[in-house]
Amino acid sequence: MFKLSYPAAEIALICSNFEESFRFYHDLLGMDVTMEMQVPDDLARQVGLAPSGFRQVRLRAGDTILKLAALPEPPPTPSAEFRAGVRWITFLVEDIEAAVAEMKGRGVKFLSEPVPAPDAVGVVCAPDPDGVLIELVQRR
Repeated sequence: MFKLSYPAAEIALICSNFEESFRFYHDLLGMDVTMEMQVPDDLARQVGLAPSGFRQVRLRAGDTILKLAALPEPPPTPSAEFRAGVRWITFLVEDIEAAVAEMKGRGVKFLSEPVPAPDAVGVVCAPDPDGVLIELVQRR
């Protein structure tokens, strides 16, 4: 494996509606903004990130960085059907009941109440505006 200079990955999400996605991740989930930048057209096209330059806002939860991308001509919202590609992003929490209560208080809509799993006290998911599930897990 190649040697990492940082112990976590950064995940980029192309938003069909940047404002809705930013509200979900920043206001509802409570992720902190760490940086905002403009990715130039030539860079975006040259390395294959996007068909044009775009605004990027980086949000942090622990060591996880989510990079929300706002394209001038955003793609449509994906269908809600099960599909290939990124389906969910997991965050490990210390107290699932407290985390769910806090997020519900901010307006997050979960698909269920936390349920036990073979390796977890509880697991629960909430869809982001583009259908990517945010999974909260409290490990045993």
